[in-house]
Amino acid sequence: MSATESTPADHFRFGQWQFDAATGDLSDGAVCSRLEPQVAKLLTYFLTHQNVLSSRDDLIAAVWDGRIVSDDAINRCISILRHTLTPGQKNAYIETVVRRGFISHFPAPDPDPQGNPEPEPAADRTEPVSHVPWHVRKGIAAALAMLGLLFVLGYAWFGDRPALQPASGSPPAQTDAPVVAVLPFAHSDFAGDGAFFANGVHDDLLTQLAQIESIRVISRTSMLEYRDTDRSIAEIGQDLGADAILEGSVQRVGDQFRINVQLIDVQSDTHLWADRYDRELLPAQIFQVQTEIASAIGKALQVTLSAEDSGQLAALPTANMAAYRAYHEAMTARDRVSVNAPEYLSGLERAVSLDPEFTRAWVHLVGHLCYQNFSSHDPQSIARIEEILELIRTQAPDSADLWTAQAYYTYYVLRDYEQAYDLVKRAHLMRPSDERVVELRSYIERRLGNFQARVDSIRLLRKLDPRNPLWTTVLAINLGLTHQYAEALATLRDSRFVDRQQSVLASMLQVQEHGDFERWRAELDALHSEYGAASVTAMWSSRIASRDYAGALELLDGLGSLSGSIDFPSAPLNVEIMPLITQWLLADGDRLQAELELAQTRQDRVLSGEDDPPDYQPNLVLAYVSAATGDVDQTRRQLRLWRREVITDKAEYALTRHYACRALGMAAAMPETVQCLRSALTEPSLATPFIEPHLPFYEGVRGEKDFAALLTETASKDAE
Repeated sequence: MSATESTPADHFRFGQWQFDAATGDLSDGAVCSRLEPQVAKLLTYFLTHQNVLSSRDDLIAAVWDGRIVSDDAINRCISILRHTLTPGQKNAYIETVVRRGFISHFPAPDPDPQGNPEPEPAADRTEPVSHVPWHVRKGIAAALAMLGLLFVLGYAWFGDRPALQPASGSPPAQTDAPVVAVLPFAHSDFAGDGAFFANGVHDDLLTQLAQIESIRVISRTSMLEYRDTDRSIAEIGQDLGADAILEGSVQRVGDQFRINVQLIDVQSDTHLWADRYDRELLPAQIFQVQTEIASAIGKALQVTLSAEDSGQLAALPTANMAAYRAYHEAMTARDRVSVNAPEYLSGLERAVSLDPEFTRAWVHLVGHLCYQNFSSHDPQSIARIEEILELIRTQAPDSADLWTAQAYYTYYVLRDYEQAYDLVKRAHLMRPSDERVVELRSYIERRLGNFQARVDSIRLLRKLDPRNPLWTTVLAINLGLTHQYAEALATLRDSRFVDRQQSVLASMLQVQEHGDFERWRAELDALHSEYGAASVTAMWSSRIASRDYAGALELLDGLGSLSGSIDFPSAPLNVEIMPLITQWLLADGDRLQAELELAQTRQDRVLSGEDDPPDYQPNLVLAYVSAATGDVDQTRRQLRLWRREVITDKAEYALTRHYACRALGMAAAMPETVQCLRSALTEPSLATPFIEPHLPFYEGVRGEKDFAALLTETASKDAE
């Protein structure tokens, strides 16, 4: 029997799978899913071209009809197939041949245990589930999950392999909570005020829902693009990962307002609940309606509201209509401009002056003032922050508002990260879907050096704010920091919002697959042409990695026009040391000496207090000055001083420790270079095993036995 069976021509069987190429339906006998058209076409090609090397050009000609497509487009489709068919063994069915292409080989169909000639189509068994209400489906899923969990626990207990444990410090997974999306409210434009009122009601309702422990609510940021959408409920639900969607409208009749709402199950497209509210146009009535809607959503999804949930929902933020308006004007300015918009601050100030008991507005004001005091302390501003904190403590003791405000103060002003973390965790327990609380928690986790916990927080942010490409970028960066490169690259390839920075990151991570520094450089140059800017840091790194030092110098000579594309990480430090390193690599004595004198003078002025301190630790630059002159002892000394200053800031240490390894390599300091690289490649850092040890900084130690052993170790890890 061949590895696959095809009956009729468009129907394939291999392993546990059945695939209908005409429809794109892929079934394992239990679940049937429909592949994207391009992915289905690629699978058909691989099934009909087994055991044959297919280049990327072959795939483009056959699957993409010869159109010009990027490597990312091909990689994304192959990644989807691998994750779907063989999630635990990415090369099991589709093997990558480095720098040449792909070879596919599929197993013979599994025998039918009942002896039936053809299994019953999976779609016939699963289709009725789409008509089952959400809470019933969720119950079935929970029961199946529990059976699976019992099996895993039994295996871990009686088997010979230890059970996997969650990462230390990571918050518990909360994947069973239903996810609700609230579409922007439609409105009747009463005297030009309809949009403002609808936006306010929408924002307030999201804030109310964010307090309920047993559901998760998609953030306002991700919902704004659906304001005037004509997409179906199913499409929106798929975009957002939502189980249920609330849509509604608001209108005003005289001194009354009306809100119509309906909650729709995404999978079955059936109504779970609907209602209409007619009330007097007063803040107390507006908030009361939102409380009733939030409670009704919980009941419709058959989740239990705790006494704490009910107490938080019943709290009245303000009874002052003018304060209510000022607050929402501030929120609008924040969303449309930024938290630094003057209208944001002035709106908050007006809101709290009109209603001094409006704690929700006070919290936003505290956050803004605390952030302004992160880099430089203003005693008068800090005194006001402390007065506001006392006011919130008096008005709303043991509230999410209080814990959030105190977390802002403790993090930004006091910089007591341990205490700030305890406070933000208390706030998050009371507002589990508040993305700003989760975002603050992730910042604190970064400062504490708990990057794995930060990764988990960013995963939650992606769930709460799925249409925001920022969280995909930040997740990929932090997965890289924790050396989870495969997941980082998969995250970028699966991204719906590919932008410049994501493309630069993906290009760097793909070096692990192809190991071709010339290709890395060409890809970055192409991205620079495509976006009008890429990343000077990455472009420079790709040039020195490919030993094109003249090209690196040419890039830096045009730095004036490229400076806007110097981004993550450590832009000021890179601007300072890249010219020095390039001249050292070129061995241009006169120009190197000029760069060394400039760098020494600038850092001396900083250390003497003549110039303001830069965004990096000056001793790190001085270590490069010493390394470039061959002064090993002075290089070691400057790095000891650098480490003494930054070791308490674990975020800064993680982002800059690879620079220390490079300086040691330039100075040919052994065994410190190998020790530095070993720790950087196992602890959070930006050093990667597929790029860092191969850079020219380490030419002076490359022949050492310990360094050769390190290269062997990193090569074996790359192959895993």
